[in-house]
Amino acid sequence: MKGLIALLKQKPEQVFYGSSGVGTAPHLSGELLNMMAGTKMVHVPYSGSAQAVTDLLAGRIQVMFSPASTVLQHVASGQLKALASSELTRASSAPDLPTVAESGLPGFDTSVWFGIVGPTGMPADTIDALSRAINEALKSEEVAKPLGAGGLDIKGGTPEAFAAYIASETRKWNDVVAAAGLRN
Repeated sequence: MKGLIALLKQKPEQVFYGSSGVGTAPHLSGELLNMMAGTKMVHVPYSGSAQAVTDLLAGRIQVMFSPASTVLQHVASGQLKALASSELTRASSAPDLPTVAESGLPGFDTSVWFGIVGPTGMPADTIDALSRAINEALKSEEVAKPLGAGGLDIKGGTPEAFAAYIASETRKWNDVVAAAGLRN
């Protein structure tokens, strides 16, 4: 990552990064890197990750933020080099791969997350019951195994912690969208 950042600073607007489309997590991951590192990669949107990987393999783009499931086989075959994981902590699907945060941009985190939300005004006892059931389900092999096979790391937690996380993510991505000059 340090080498990539140095290259990006040497060659502003000369390195192209692919994504699965405008406004997607891979697109905004590149914009967060630009914002945090003070660099300027050029975004090349595709209609999906597979098309971006095809052009990455062909050398038409130089960098890509991608779901692990899309690129790990190409990394394993030696066709692509994984530089870092974009999550704040190392991914279980690639435990030897350092994170961007470990590699020179502390605090960089573009992990994709999924959660369950409900309508405003949902009774607290219903929220607590759902939270307990969901956290318990996440511990079961029946749920955890297929999620892990898809490269997802299971977190779980409290409704309060999840609400705080959503608020912090909303602030972060609003800042990235504004810095990139995108409409929000």
